[in-house]
Amino acid sequence: MDIAFLAVGGLLTVYIAFSAFGFVRNSSEHYSNFILGVVVMSGLLAVRNLCDERIAGAVRPMFWPRLAFAAASLIVATLAMGYVRLNAVALETTQPFFSDTDMIVGWMMMFSILALTLIHWGLLLTSIIAISIVYFFFGYQIDNPLFQTPRYDTGFIMNYIGLGTNQGFYYLAQVAADSVYFLIIYAAILLGIGMLDMVLEVGKLTGRKVPGGAAGPAIIGSGIVASIMGQAVSNVVLTGRLTIPMMKKFGYSGTMAGSIEATASTAGQIMPPVMGLAAFIIASFLNLPYIDVALSGMYPGLLYLTGVTIAVIVYANRNRLPKLVAKVDTAIIYRLTPTFVISFGVVLWLLLGYRSPAIAGLAGIVLALVLCLFQGRYRPTLAKLYEAIEEGLTLVAILSLLLVAVGPLGQIMLTTNLSGRLGIMLIQYLPDSQILMLLGAMAVSLVLGMGLPTPVAYIIVALALVPFMQQIGIPPLQAHFFVFYFAVFSTLTPPVAVSVLAAAKLADASFLGTAKDSMKIALTTFVIPFAFVYSPELMTFPSFSWAVIPAIAEVLYIQWALSTASYGYLFRHLSGLERLGFAVASLAAFVGMTVDPVWTWVSLGVFILLAVLAWATRGQGKVATS
Repeated sequence: MDIAFLAVGGLLTVYIAFSAFGFVRNSSEHYSNFILGVVVMSGLLAVRNLCDERIAGAVRPMFWPRLAFAAASLIVATLAMGYVRLNAVALETTQPFFSDTDMIVGWMMMFSILALTLIHWGLLLTSIIAISIVYFFFGYQIDNPLFQTPRYDTGFIMNYIGLGTNQGFYYLAQVAADSVYFLIIYAAILLGIGMLDMVLEVGKLTGRKVPGGAAGPAIIGSGIVASIMGQAVSNVVLTGRLTIPMMKKFGYSGTMAGSIEATASTAGQIMPPVMGLAAFIIASFLNLPYIDVALSGMYPGLLYLTGVTIAVIVYANRNRLPKLVAKVDTAIIYRLTPTFVISFGVVLWLLLGYRSPAIAGLAGIVLALVLCLFQGRYRPTLAKLYEAIEEGLTLVAILSLLLVAVGPLGQIMLTTNLSGRLGIMLIQYLPDSQILMLLGAMAVSLVLGMGLPTPVAYIIVALALVPFMQQIGIPPLQAHFFVFYFAVFSTLTPPVAVSVLAAAKLADASFLGTAKDSMKIALTTFVIPFAFVYSPELMTFPSFSWAVIPAIAEVLYIQWALSTASYGYLFRHLSGLERLGFAVASLAAFVGMTVDPVWTWVSLGVFILLAVLAWATRGQGKVATS
């Protein structure tokens, strides 16, 4: 199975490389080739995972039915997409007037891709896609005029699901094939040649200089790695097994260690360049160059990391946690930094020059593989490189399947105008106030994003809410980023909170306790989407204006006031009444940012008064409970 998977992955990679340099002309054939390669790789992975389960002697119930289901999904998907590829031009020309054979193949394609999605991404996502398809077929039977659709012809529906080779399953195939493919493989290769070890050592070096420094490797290491990987849960598992035990060893509670790792790993989804794949989708929706979208997220992303850092510093000072005293392997930093800085710098340089992400990622791969040969005793072995390439192909297959599978969901919301209807419904039920409407959009984004992969959560909330947000006067870029941020935050908010769940397991801590601590940290970041809506200059990087400084200062002030209220510490432990005072100050600053600037000055006055009181009485009073 490994040989078959690597052979198909290698062929697809070579093909995508040729296409990046313009050797492929017909888009229908090109994306049909890509989806064919993705479903074959996904099917082989499904069968291989079951074979691994059998070999390891860890067989779960219903092994043989699951194996038969995986094999059937692989075979049917291969046959269906093979037919579509051979007839791609004819299908595109004749749509939606398909023959009976075409229709049968279309049903095979739809069910087999949903089956592979069920295997790799679970029941929740598959059910949402399936329900949207059922709605496309039978929406005309709904009595509510707000959600009722015309009665569409079956051929018309199958055309928009993906048989027409430019809709449905093809809706986001361009993003997967032309934008993220080589960047994902590049990220996997960086990890394979030792980048994770290097950034954790950098985190240790920083942690030696501040109280509670054991969180340094988590914040710096997880943040950097996640910004390349772009996946929160995977990053928690990857880095948390190293950072969480270190934090617990130096005084952090299990719940706090898990929450720091979860929130730091989530940062990667909103930090350029990858941003959890969403930057590519936002660029596709807005018809903007990817790098312009990614750079727009720089200030907000840095403010997110700063907010997490502020919360950790306040917590560490309150609990008098020591500086990190672990030994730092500076040799690995010196040896691996050139590989990372040069390859990553070239990738960014190409992206800033508006080269395609595919060419930038391909250049990064070549440079990383060449430069890693000069890492001395840290040079990766052939086995490590093999594992890195295999991991890269696995990630790219699974993530590409995700983007292919959710295509019909986005297509159906646009074709039936369901997204516009949801916006009309929200306008009817929410008060006529921009801030209250934004709070409503925040709540809907958090709910819709529960338990879903971040790109899917973003797509759902973007299609459902962005038209509504534009109707209330929010610019398109800010509207997309607003719902994207809260779709990301849904991985931290109960009741699902998948990132928190993974971190709690690694920390051997309770889920609810870890979720509570995660929410305390995340509160410092919830203000950021509102900040860039009301202060658009926060999304103008790399351009700089003096208006950026007060906007950044206001966010940092709110983050510090919130952390002080949450953890009850400023120069000394605070009483419950004092914590309430700082909470009121942070709320007033938020009102000042979004409604009336006068409240910001009122808030600042309250904060200064309480801070002076805390300073004057430091060393007095009883220690407050957390």
